[in-house]
Amino acid sequence: MSETKLKHIIQIDGLRCFAVLGVMFAHYVVSHLDNETIRKIPFGAGVNLFFVISGYLISTILINKKRDIENNATSFSKEIKNFFAKRVLRIFPLYYIVILFLFIFKYNEVESYFIYLATYTTNVYMTFNNTYIGSQTHLWSLAVEEQFYLIWPFIILFINRKYILPVLFMLIILSLFGKFYFLNFTPYQLGANAFLTSCFDSLGLGALLGYLQIYHVSIFEKILNKKLLVGLIISYILLFIFPDIILPSLRPLLENFSNSLIFFFIVGIAAQNKFNGITKFLLENKASLYLGKISYGIYIIHNFMPDMFYSFFARKLPPTDLYSVKVIYWICLTIIVASISWFLIERPILKLKKRFN
Repeated sequence: MSETKLKHIIQIDGLRCFAVLGVMFAHYVVSHLDNETIRKIPFGAGVNLFFVISGYLISTILINKKRDIENNATSFSKEIKNFFAKRVLRIFPLYYIVILFLFIFKYNEVESYFIYLATYTTNVYMTFNNTYIGSQTHLWSLAVEEQFYLIWPFIILFINRKYILPVLFMLIILSLFGKFYFLNFTPYQLGANAFLTSCFDSLGLGALLGYLQIYHVSIFEKILNKKLLVGLIISYILLFIFPDIILPSLRPLLENFSNSLIFFFIVGIAAQNKFNGITKFLLENKASLYLGKISYGIYIIHNFMPDMFYSFFARKLPPTDLYSVKVIYWICLTIIVASISWFLIERPILKLKKRFN
């Protein structure tokens, strides 16, 4: 599968929509509820879904490039240059515009950890200070993504093909041990989710999808079926209903990994555009595809929209004390700003990626 063809996996575009909506719902609604049952539903696992998607797409691109290099159709240096150029064009412009805006207006004491924001190391800061950083907390996942992009091309392009699969399994297993270590043997609890090594289960499962789709198509198509997915979801729900059957020291780790494992199957099925019926409609309708397209902008800015709303727009809209109405305002504002970002910043810059094909 070529990089060009990857852009037309329509159901993965739809998955991005639901990943970002889950994160928004977790931040706008769930975190403000007193209902413990709803608070336990993993809406925030949309981040895991993003990681599985990233691991799959990036690894598929790199493995295809690896084959081209092995066939002398291109060179390692050229593909490394093209890879990083494209990632810079996709990720840097909007991200740095946002954090510079925050810094200039001294938002939420951002100057005290601006160097971590600027160097994509907020996940490291949060881990070893064991603290959240207010409305900027969600940017830890972008730090993880960037760190992954820095090392993954060299791992995939350098190592022999026969070692790729063992390396993937090793990284996934080490990730689980790392989570367990952070949770049970250190004071740095946030590291169980925010540290790069802790995210290699999601990223590695995504990479495993790419590897299987290219090198073992029959296995890819055989194991990624809806029956196994339904079985996993039912098992997860049962664990959610009866959490006491899992040791407390293992529960957070297994819940998080279960999310990623379910997304492994969901992304794998979507990669073949094999969802049908109502699921197909939800993933492929124009609204879902549009929100998936602008999901990067939505993710970056959504946590700042409540403050922007109160600072600039609340006085111009009908007053309300209903929290649900405020949430609707925030969602609409987020989509509007993300749309402006897409059409004025992201899309024009992304056209430059053609120079690196």
